Amino acid sequence: MTTARNDDIAEKESNFTSCSVSSGELTEDYVSVSASEGLPGDALKAAAAYLQNKGAKPLMALSFGDMAGAANMLKTAGFKGLPVSILEHDNGNTYPLSGIQLFAVSGVPVAEVVPGKNLAGYSWETAEAKHVILGGISPENPGASPEEQVRNTYDQILKALASAGFTYPEVARTWFYLNRLLSWYGKFNAARTGFFTENGIFQRTVPASTGIGATNLFGRALSQSIYAFKPKKAGAGIVKVGSPLQCEALNYRSAFSRAVELSYGGIKKLMISGTASIDSDGKSAHVGDPVKQIELTMRVVREILLSRNLDWENSVRSIAYFKTPEHIPLFREYCKKNGLPELNCISALTTVCRDELLFEIELDAVAQKRFPG
Repeated sequence: MTTARNDDIAEKESNFTSCSVSSGELTEDYVSVSASEGLPGDALKAAAAYLQNKGAKPLMALSFGDMAGAANMLKTAGFKGLPVSILEHDNGNTYPLSGIQLFAVSGVPVAEVVPGKNLAGYSWETAEAKHVILGGISPENPGASPEEQVRNTYDQILKALASAGFTYPEVARTWFYLNRLLSWYGKFNAARTGFFTENGIFQRTVPASTGIGATNLFGRALSQSIYAFKPKKAGAGIVKVGSPLQCEALNYRSAFSRAVELSYGGIKKLMISGTASIDSDGKSAHVGDPVKQIELTMRVVREILLSRNLDWENSVRSIAYFKTPEHIPLFREYCKKNGLPELNCISALTTVCRDELLFEIELDAVAQKRFPG
């Protein structure tokens, strides 16, 4: 795995970080543009130039805060014709842009996934596996009930996957951004569980997932993104990974795996679900104490990493979710105090799945075989 930092790829004020993972012909690039300092529009243009110079094809963009401004910045920077999730806090508050994250690949052919009139995502393939990513899937009828809107996003995803030669049991990772999450999270979980039951997902690997409160640009009840993975050779595969410090999410009727690990082309990629301050019994821990919630959450994530012989330095991307902006410095202080390396992280101001939870983080980490050369 090779990584690039600010000082390597742009001027300091460009304010973006990037991690690259290469195996054989495939290179994956994870780029994070932070809006904590500097001009995010300039940073985004620098990130676009960096990817263009590498010959990397952007496949996904995700932004939090200032929806109109973010949409304009992405367009101005040249990020057109790719799935984009442009999100804002879901409790009626608006915040400045907090961060944009990009995913790109190079070295392999990339195909558009267009199940109807609109681009839904991209697929790419190596000798070991096929991959597909779909982003910003929103319900077609904003007047439908939230549960019907959930089902409609699933129906769209099924069609898009089929057009790319995939089925839903091959989905490894999901992201759900729910408008007014706390008002209908139970109904969302019931709708997801019903879909999984109908499609036999509980007999396969249940995807890792993030479910977070965020308003989308189109005013729908939710926006959904997925990543699917199909092994082609022996040695490539997907396994469910548990959390040493937490119970299964299914124990409290939330249908996701704590993490999944993908193997392909000498790469082992651990995709850790959105993780918060929840104890081994499934109860919220350290209610009212953001410092302790951050500490427990990070300890839970690290134990998942260690269980797969990884640690913080293997991180290639992460998103830290905060209920209020006042808690962002507490997370930075934790990272500094504990000597954490750059996690290629952006911050997001959103609502976590329980009102008393103040912090959540998702993270991808990679271990890679070292071949002599």
